[in-house]
Amino acid sequence: MKTAYVMAVDAGTGSGRAIIYNLKGEIVGSAQEEWTHPAVEGVPGGLDFTTGPNGDLLDRVIGRAIVDAGINAAEIAAVSTTSMREGIVLYDEAGEVLWACPNVDGRAQVQADALTRAGISDEIYRRAGDWVSITAPARLHWLRDNRPDLFGRVHKLGMISDWMATRLTDTYVTEPTAGSSSALFDLSARVWSGELIERIGLNANIVPPVVETGTKMGKLSRAAAARCGLIAGTPVVAGGGDTQLALLGLGRRAGQATLVGGSFWQMTILSDDALIDPAFGPRTLCHARSGEWMVEGIGFLSGFALRWVRDAFFEPLLKLAQSDLDAFALIEKLAQGVPVGAAGTIAATACPMQSDAWRQPPLSFLGLDLNAPGRALGQVARSVMEAGAFLANHHLEKLEALSGQRYDTLQFTGGSSQGTLWPQIVADVTGREIEIPEVKETTALGCAMLAAVGAGLFATIDEAVDAMASPIERRVVPNPENVALYQPLKTRWSEVIGGVRELGDATGLEPIWRPAGARNTEL
Repeated sequence: MKTAYVMAVDAGTGSGRAIIYNLKGEIVGSAQEEWTHPAVEGVPGGLDFTTGPNGDLLDRVIGRAIVDAGINAAEIAAVSTTSMREGIVLYDEAGEVLWACPNVDGRAQVQADALTRAGISDEIYRRAGDWVSITAPARLHWLRDNRPDLFGRVHKLGMISDWMATRLTDTYVTEPTAGSSSALFDLSARVWSGELIERIGLNANIVPPVVETGTKMGKLSRAAAARCGLIAGTPVVAGGGDTQLALLGLGRRAGQATLVGGSFWQMTILSDDALIDPAFGPRTLCHARSGEWMVEGIGFLSGFALRWVRDAFFEPLLKLAQSDLDAFALIEKLAQGVPVGAAGTIAATACPMQSDAWRQPPLSFLGLDLNAPGRALGQVARSVMEAGAFLANHHLEKLEALSGQRYDTLQFTGGSSQGTLWPQIVADVTGREIEIPEVKETTALGCAMLAAVGAGLFATIDEAVDAMASPIERRVVPNPENVALYQPLKTRWSEVIGGVRELGDATGLEPIWRPAGARNTEL
């Protein structure tokens, strides 16, 4: 096969980037710039996705990635796009962007609550697999109620990854992975649900046609080529939602479980059935392969909590000491000096996912040993690591009950998997062997695989995965003694988390996060 390259363009929550891969899955060039989502004055929780500046940023990183790779743009066989899920872009009849918001926009509390009181939220979850907290139905109702001038001009809706492809091609389509994160999809059919769209009072013509991931959906326009430095006519391929493409980049298949450990931790399984939890716990979205679905239990800020420990305690101390020690390495060293159970300390960092009532209590540390101040930082750090593992285990057990399958091996990827202690704690708490993949930029890799398929460089997604996926870097085996020690601690953690949530409710402590449209009580 002749030398060829493919490009993934990735719109994450905190940055936009472009990465160029060869057909072995190796990065040959990349560029990235951070962005922010401005708060909307006078709109509590409101954040805008500014398509003008963000589009310019994406054009810049595409051009810089080509320069970084040191190749001719004509050698790029195809481009695909991936993005954060849930964020939406609305267009007028002329195809101009009217309004857009990112995944973290939280302005539609009142509208989501109204959908829940009317019973529509339940209906949406049972058909579309997700609640109305940060999805399109409530956000569209917010626009109807607060910006009727804009709402009356809405002609089309797309997801952020769709918008990225549209501005490259002038072609208007979606695909099931990002499309299903709108909560307006019929999961089983992998297409828009006309019934749900009409149920929330919209015209079913508002949504784009659906193609499967890896489908060539257009060619790069001359205008786009002039902006970003790619060659006009370059195939643009349907990509999708970030987590699903991360699993694709890892080569995961139905019947496998994966823990994606970023700021949020996502315990995921892939299934050949559109499983929807009757108890409204985890959420379900379409996966990248036709005929596969992803179910995920989300650990609220599990990875971010350790970063908070770093920033609150370790970085200031290292700065005062004028030390160049790596803060995370020091955290791991001190945490390793504390026994299983963090010497009785329990970090209440997050509650198990409950899509319809998922309140997150204030961060708390309980049981710190005042008689051993010298190891307090180690206790805090280890308790945060254990809390992440306990929560991941809870979600794993929920997913196993839903699927009727046991997952004896887990893959663990993302920033939280890079040390030695945290993967070992996950192995010991779950009692499962942990595989750590070599590739860490798995979302962009999955996106690049789809670009290669759409360009005809591989006949199927599986062929692309076989050629481009990287091997396992290391395996972590559970320590039998620790597995036994963690058994009662898992139950204790669950009891404490429930108690902290109830205490917060009883005393009026404001939760870190309460989703829009949440029921009043946990199920």
